[in-house]
Amino acid sequence: MRMAESVLLELGPCIGLVDLSQSYFSLHSFASLLNRHKQVRWIALIDEKQLNNEAVCQFIVNFCFDYFSLPIPIPQLLTTIGHQCGMLALERYVWPELRQLGQIGLQGDSAVMRKLQNQVTRTALSDLPVFIQGEIGTGKELVAQAIHRGSIRAKYPFIRVNCRELLAGWNIETADGVKNCLMAAQGGVLFLDDIVHLSLEHQAQLLQILELGYYQNSDQERLFIDIRMMASTTVSHQELLVSGKLMTELYYRLNIVSITVPPLRERGDDIVSLARLLLLQYSRQYNGVAQCFSDDALNALRQYPWPGNVRELVSKLKRVALLADHQCVGSELLELPGSQEDTHSLKQARADSDRAAVIKVLENNHNQITASARELGISRATMYRLLKKYDLHPNKNK
Repeated sequence: MRMAESVLLELGPCIGLVDLSQSYFSLHSFASLLNRHKQVRWIALIDEKQLNNEAVCQFIVNFCFDYFSLPIPIPQLLTTIGHQCGMLALERYVWPELRQLGQIGLQGDSAVMRKLQNQVTRTALSDLPVFIQGEIGTGKELVAQAIHRGSIRAKYPFIRVNCRELLAGWNIETADGVKNCLMAAQGGVLFLDDIVHLSLEHQAQLLQILELGYYQNSDQERLFIDIRMMASTTVSHQELLVSGKLMTELYYRLNIVSITVPPLRERGDDIVSLARLLLLQYSRQYNGVAQCFSDDALNALRQYPWPGNVRELVSKLKRVALLADHQCVGSELLELPGSQEDTHSLKQARADSDRAAVIKVLENNHNQITASARELGISRATMYRLLKKYDLHPNKNK
């Protein structure tokens, strides 16, 4: 997995085959990898029996453009890869910025973003602790990941810890069970997200670890630690010190390099350029048709204050990419405050009509997914997305 991560980071947008027929890695491990590399057009290879596995089907719907059952029909696979290569080349030609998307995730030409990009670049060259402050949804973890990717520790793990959920003994719960986050991050980065919620007991232990360079476990073993520390908070530095929520000595140990991530409302026309890139990415991910915004939609994007920052923008555009019926997105589909009530009614009526059409096609084809997809002129992966969108379960109706 670590080798795949390194290769994908270097390649950027490409086509990837993910073999789900073997049990070398868990679906969760695959999902984590694919979720971090949405610039890749994934094709799944599965055993036909796995089509009865809901988790596998959901995985394909969420991450893949198409899938093939074993034994692999080579001619069809090559045709699909050829088509995806053509789409990839076209996207790179029309949207050359796409090659940057997901690599840093900090695009923007505003003064505040150029300053942030410069800080990220320079900070990556050092191995000092980093303290990242910013409002909810501004992308503090993206900043930490960008610094890690540009550093000498890039080939080692980046371990994010939600400080609210940290267990005793520096353990965290993962899909593979409980593990020690200090040892998991060995050689790489330990990112303490929302450090204001780190317990005072853990704070005292962390201070000792930073001073001594080792962690003493419950068996009194000394485990020497080689990690780079990064921490984030939504609270201002002054409030952190005055409130006493973070030990003063620990604050000064971690706050060697201080970075503030600007809120989206202060980034000027970065909002528009970021929205365009995200719309393209999610339209591709969901096999959507949306490619651009109307003038009224662009004005709405600029005028809205975005209290949830980039996270809110991402959520909005995922929904838009999934539901859009036309290449040009209007302001009504954004559903920002000020949208008309009749717009919601029209959208619901259209959704009801589309759902009825999918049900009719399924009935005509005796609930056969492949045949129904063929009649609609879409791929099986897209068909599964429609079933999920309209909460349809044809296999259960047999």
